[in-house]
Amino acid sequence: MPTIRDVAQHAGVSTATASRALSGAGPASANTVEAVRRAAQELGYNVNKAARSLRTQRTDTIGLLIPDVRNPFFSDVAYVIEQSAAAKGYSVITMNADEQPDRQVAALRALSTQRVDGLIVVPQGGAPVNLPASMPFVLLDRRAANLGGPLVSSDNALGSQQMISHLLQLGHRDIALITGPQSSSTGRERFIASIDALAAAGCTPRQEWIVEGDFQEDSGHRAAAQLLDSPTRPTAIFAGDNLMAVGALTQARERGLRIGRDLAVVAFDDTRWFPLLDPPLSVVAQDIDALGAAAVEAVQTAMSGAEVSDVTIPTQLIVRSSCRADHLTPTKEAQ
Repeated sequence: MPTIRDVAQHAGVSTATASRALSGAGPASANTVEAVRRAAQELGYNVNKAARSLRTQRTDTIGLLIPDVRNPFFSDVAYVIEQSAAAKGYSVITMNADEQPDRQVAALRALSTQRVDGLIVVPQGGAPVNLPASMPFVLLDRRAANLGGPLVSSDNALGSQQMISHLLQLGHRDIALITGPQSSSTGRERFIASIDALAAAGCTPRQEWIVEGDFQEDSGHRAAAQLLDSPTRPTAIFAGDNLMAVGALTQARERGLRIGRDLAVVAFDDTRWFPLLDPPLSVVAQDIDALGAAAVEAVQTAMSGAEVSDVTIPTQLIVRSSCRADHLTPTKEAQ
């Protein structure tokens, strides 16, 4: 069985340097780390993480708490985080809180008992995030009620303004909002930015055209029913995330409405299958690769003891066909 000394000799470095390169516990250049890892792989050397953990008090493990594993946005972010962490020599333990504060408490307690070196946490609604005092952490996507940053998130205000501006350019004035939960910073930021953009255009929506959801499909279905049953029906619905958009689309189709013709439906968040719908859904897309990589970089910095600043990732408006309307005058962008 190969030893760390064999790996060092194969890579042409000292035993101490090889150990640092594999553990990340000390200085080593990127080229040295790559050479040592390649030597370890070629020799079939496996680090005894349990023994090393006893020596260094590190497990090279990051805990990740997400709110809903069924949500394509969070499952995709979790995948990117795992890949980015692996490239830096870390394993990831992922737990799902199902948008429930009590599940968040249990998940964070479980992650703490696993002796993870740091945490990436998506808070559940307005519930406090209780962590061991010495635990390095980074918040992802949402702020916590009882903790300051660091926060890695998309530019929710920019994305909401982009979509409202697009709908206004198409000629829509009767725009309804299915908001995320106002107990979450993400839900509030998207809602406030949308309202401000509408108000700037003189299009303050009717009170009955603002319905709060919970970032899950059923709430989008119920909210769309309420909107479509209102005395004056809106011409466009902007859903605050992808799952609520799916619920709204289902409700509209159950009523025989033609998306993009009888009713415009758009969403904050893209998925791999939104372009495949008929018609394809116009969305505000988040840069999932950038979010995941930034979260890993931030928590690694926090684990090193250095100060971490907030990171805000720009969004992108992707125009497809779900917000055309025959009784309106579409702009050249939508044609």
